[in-house]
Amino acid sequence: MTGWRGLALGSAMTLLAAVPFAQAQERAGQAPPEFEVTGTVVDTAGMGLANAMVVALSREDSVLVKYSMTNRDGHFSIPRLPGGEYILQVTQLGYQAVRRDFDATNADFDAGRVVMEVMAVEVEDLVVSIEHVPFINRRDTLSYNPAAFQTPPNATVEDLLRRLPGIEVAADGSIKAQGEDVQNVLVDGREFFGRDPTIATRNLPAAAIRQVDVYDKQSDMAEFTGIPDGEDERTVDLRLKEEAKVGYFGRASGGFGSDIDNQARLGGSAANDARYDGALNLNRFSPTGQYAVILNANNVGNAGFSSAGIGEMVIGDLMMFGGGVDMLSGMLGGGGGGFSESMSGGVNASHEFGDNNWLRSSYFYNELDNVRNSTVQQQALFGSDVASVLDQSSRSESNSGGHRLNLNGQLALSPGHQLRVRVNANLRSSLTSQFTTQETHNAAGGMLNSAVTDYFTDGDDLGGDAQVTWRKRLNESGRSVVAEYRSAISDYEYGGDLTSQVTGLRPGSVGAAGPDETRQEQNRLGRTWSNSARLSLTQPLGEGHSLEVFGQRNSTSEDRDNPVYDIVDDARVFNQVRSTGFERAYTYYLAGARFSRIGDGYWISTGLRVQRSSLDGVISDRDRRIENGYTHLLANLDLKTEVKEGHNLSVGYSTSSREPSLTQLQPFVNNTDPLNIYTGNPNLQPEYTHSMKADYRFFDQFSFVNFFTFGGFSYTDNTIAQSRFYDDRGVQTRSPINTDGSWSASVGANFGTPIRRLGVDMDVEYRVTYSEGTELVNLVANDNRSTTNTVQLSLNNRVRDRFDVRAGASFSFNDARYSLNQELNRSYVNSRYFANGTLYAPGAWTIRSTFSYQVFDRDLYGSSQSRFGQPENIARWDASVMRRLLDNRVEIELRANDLLNQNQGVTISNRPNFIQESRTESLGQFFMLRASYRLGGRGFIGGLIG
Repeated sequence: MTGWRGLALGSAMTLLAAVPFAQAQERAGQAPPEFEVTGTVVDTAGMGLANAMVVALSREDSVLVKYSMTNRDGHFSIPRLPGGEYILQVTQLGYQAVRRDFDATNADFDAGRVVMEVMAVEVEDLVVSIEHVPFINRRDTLSYNPAAFQTPPNATVEDLLRRLPGIEVAADGSIKAQGEDVQNVLVDGREFFGRDPTIATRNLPAAAIRQVDVYDKQSDMAEFTGIPDGEDERTVDLRLKEEAKVGYFGRASGGFGSDIDNQARLGGSAANDARYDGALNLNRFSPTGQYAVILNANNVGNAGFSSAGIGEMVIGDLMMFGGGVDMLSGMLGGGGGGFSESMSGGVNASHEFGDNNWLRSSYFYNELDNVRNSTVQQQALFGSDVASVLDQSSRSESNSGGHRLNLNGQLALSPGHQLRVRVNANLRSSLTSQFTTQETHNAAGGMLNSAVTDYFTDGDDLGGDAQVTWRKRLNESGRSVVAEYRSAISDYEYGGDLTSQVTGLRPGSVGAAGPDETRQEQNRLGRTWSNSARLSLTQPLGEGHSLEVFGQRNSTSEDRDNPVYDIVDDARVFNQVRSTGFERAYTYYLAGARFSRIGDGYWISTGLRVQRSSLDGVISDRDRRIENGYTHLLANLDLKTEVKEGHNLSVGYSTSSREPSLTQLQPFVNNTDPLNIYTGNPNLQPEYTHSMKADYRFFDQFSFVNFFTFGGFSYTDNTIAQSRFYDDRGVQTRSPINTDGSWSASVGANFGTPIRRLGVDMDVEYRVTYSEGTELVNLVANDNRSTTNTVQLSLNNRVRDRFDVRAGASFSFNDARYSLNQELNRSYVNSRYFANGTLYAPGAWTIRSTFSYQVFDRDLYGSSQSRFGQPENIARWDASVMRRLLDNRVEIELRANDLLNQNQGVTISNRPNFIQESRTESLGQFFMLRASYRLGGRGFIGGLIG
């Protein structure tokens, strides 16, 4: 293990270090005298212009030699400029470029005041502008320039994000930026269809975007007080091109096709079905308003929305009862998620009524049908000398639908006096049936048990939340009072029909015992109501200094009733043992203070709070009451600074507490999976977590070398973990418990550089994650440790006007360790190789091809065998040819999906007590003829080639 991990780390670090060293060697040589160029860039009113690009061009051939960016006051400095004759060129978006000759031969050069006028004509061809600079790196925002990351015609914003260094987009559309989950996607700083990020990324065209900003958006309270409160959210803000704000634009498209030679690769049956894909989006954006209509319908797995369309109640049940992530991803559709048919539609409207007055709203409806055939092979830890192998196959069919309404607005009552309101409402329903067969064997291959389960669920969930934030400036010094009230409610009703049959050994028996049969009707009814009130006073203490003192009260009341009925001779018989109810009231009071300082090139905030919480719960029909109280001291520290030009560093530390959920507290026995029984624990205590995170960003706009790195660490005391008990038949009963501290850490880095000699851009990504914790297995502690190292290298040609080729490989080195049974320890390597190409042929033709090959470790389970055999590698090849007509408004495309007919959804994961491989039958080979028509707009929607 140590050998290959050291080799991977060593190779990655050597590669990261070698490229800049080689570039430095190229630049080495006899250095002429060097001088400094300084000056100030201002507008016609004499105000300094920030972030203007100042470059020194060789007067002989106009080649860029060195550059600088102006600071917030418009000052700039170009240090260490080799002596010679130059052109000083200054550019800024929206202003006319300024060019003047200067000499740097005997002394430093002071350019004085450089005055820029608002642009009234097109920029000259020779201007070297910020258009081709891929990044702008500021203290709190990283801005990407889409012009430097060209996308194929018809590309969506999601396609664009996949090309940006430091941003990862998963198959379900979820986004990570610099290692953190993205929770908001805005359009020109405004919400677009509420808080579902995938609606914007999957429906807006990449060609309409002029800039992508990534930053941490503060909460409404923090925006009003000016002091962070720890509730910031990683946000992607899509800045539109000016031509996208004039008139309307959109696209109507439709396609029809059919499966070809579809095969059932995981057993069962398969059929060749017709395939369709239709979409319409129409947008009207302006400086004061955003209006959009979106419609989608298809059966090719392109759900244009996220899991917000599925009830939270359903997600919680699946995660607790064993359906878990695999079933959830299948219900969402997309690559590797079974066979999905979805329909969605919505409208979005927002309008600015003046300074600090606006209203934003959206309505969205979605419906998703999914059929999912999957297999699971799991190697689990039973004890110090006992392990098992689980083979499971299942088929599920689900239907889910939801309505979402989002409203938020702000009203400026007077200068310094504002009111902001947010309201969200949703109505969701779901219906799922799942048929599962599974067998559990011991390490020697002997049968421990088998189970057949048929489970049908039907549920509805009605919920909503509201938030009101009010600010009043009290005097001219800036002293302000801010108040906020939040309320949320959820009301759900859920019913399930369970039929299961378990066969296995009983203690003291010889041979297999007769089957245990269960037929039950299981119901769940509940309501949750949360309220929070917060009052804050902010006092400026001088230039850049602020102090906030605040108090807050939160209360949550929950009640749940879980009646269970046995079905005996087709009659319902109340099951007193399985049925239960629970009521919980959780309240906490919070008081504290925060201090913030903003200086030249840095920002720092620190705070300290005291939290007193109390829990009062009642277990119905058992005459038992739960009463607990806790006091926690919570601290935070945040620092963001520009170390020097182009180098930005941020560091954060915080503490938090998390109370147990109602599901974890309620002593309700759930036997939905008869081999994996769950029961709550009313004696749980809250977790207390210390978290640290940091990131460092560097971009050299002269060499185009970029380096982003980030890290995070967390330690949790009173960790809520699992206690698992396995009987002689291998039946698992698990319950949440508090254990000693657990901790996790992650570090990542992205390095990119052009290799001009080869005409390519190279990107290297590295990630390492580590976690350590403790669970109980048959009342014995099992310390588990998991490490994953991931390295990816990709190359992309630099000049993409005629063809665009990107190729690379990624390797994932995984290591899992278990103290209780070291025979279950595993080290395995998975890899992926990919190549994507687009050819812009003469005559308005475009040919695209994508290929990927996934390689899975053949020794994942050691000597253990499964009836499903060893992991199979997967190759996928997609291709298309497209022709543009009618001044690029019409596009006709022939698309071939999965030409090799090998597509499957594969997930290999390790958990505190098992290693598991799951495979899901997915949409395979089909051909489709597709047509699209560009509505309104200008040529930027048509793609790269006009």
